[in-house]
Amino acid sequence: MVKKQIATIALILSMSAILFSQEDYTKHQISVNASKFIVLFNEQVNNLDLSYRHSFADNQRLRLASSVDISTEEGDISDYEIRLGYDFDIKNSKRWSFYAGTDITYGQSISASSGRSTTKFGPYLLFGALFKIGNHFSLSTEPSLAVFRKTRLDNDSFDLDANSSWTEVKLLNIGQIKVGFHF
Repeated sequence: MVKKQIATIALILSMSAILFSQEDYTKHQISVNASKFIVLFNEQVNNLDLSYRHSFADNQRLRLASSVDISTEEGDISDYEIRLGYDFDIKNSKRWSFYAGTDITYGQSISASSGRSTTKFGPYLLFGALFKIGNHFSLSTEPSLAVFRKTRLDNDSFDLDANSSWTEVKLLNIGQIKVGFHF
């Protein structure tokens, strides 16, 4: 129910931006992962991936993003992640914008049935391409290279090896498309 309300508010804000905004350049952008946006109104989907970008200069932006995957079934895993970052334009044209940036992320994955949790922290290095559909809508993609420090805690285990830390390097968000609303 909460995700439906968030999606409705985002759509109302974007529609009001279209109706009442007269400026070509907008300082705010809300993006939703396209695959999650399409199935957002399906009752069985409990994942929401939102990001917000605020322009503070002509070609520089602050970023805030979150991803929440809450499972209500017993034994399933719940995940959340929050990212804070910065990006800047490499090349900008009337329809296309290419940018690079970095995010710092903190996230946690919790398994209710096993009592195990995994925490991750680290930077994302990203390269983005944004296609402007109009003054207030866009499609974008942001392939990223992430370096995480992960720590696993197993509360139900007496084995000392059950709690461990390691470093992961991953390519993320390859082929992911975001729908953006600018206001």
